Amino acid sequence: MTRASIHVVAIAIALASTVTLAAQDGQQPAVPSTRPTPPSPVSLKVSLVFSRYQGDKKISSIPHTLWATSDNSLTRLRLGTQIPVPSAVVGKDGDKPQLSYSYRDVGTNIDCNAIGAADGAYRLTITITDSSVYYPDQSDAAVRTTTAATGAPAFRNFNSTFTLLLRDGQTAQSTSVTDPVSGQVIKLDATLNVQK
Repeated sequence: MTRASIHVVAIAIALASTVTLAAQDGQQPAVPSTRPTPPSPVSLKVSLVFSRYQGDKKISSIPHTLWATSDNSLTRLRLGTQIPVPSAVVGKDGDKPQLSYSYRDVGTNIDCNAIGAADGAYRLTITITDSSVYYPDQSDAAVRTTTAATGAPAFRNFNSTFTLLLRDGQTAQSTSVTDPVSGQVIKLDATLNVQK
């Protein structure tokens, strides 16, 4: 290869390198993809009021207050007691019956979680189970039942799962049902307050 040929090849290599560098300089550096940062959890105060009415008269009103966060974490409340339930055990050969007791749990269980929704609202999902002892009297509409006739206690149960969209300071009534035995109306109200 002559000296002139070597010179031409060197010029070609230099030109190719210059074009490659210019092309590389014109490229934008790759930007790593970024996901939007989720909002920080908000502390929420959830107030539940479990009320019973006989006609227009309020018989009882039991409030419960729970703290939840808007990241869908589960808040649980368990409150109750064990009630002794007597039963007679007959002895041999007509001996005097002896009382024995079994125990039954009564009280309130609540599960609650919350997550942020659009327009500043929060989606609350609540499950509530309430059980209580009921002693019907002779004037009660349930007097025709065996429980009322014997004076033995009855055990009432209420179960509900519901979802509400609430904003700060808003109250909604999630449930209004009538007890088929006593005729009492059961209402459940929920209030949400954002803690700042």
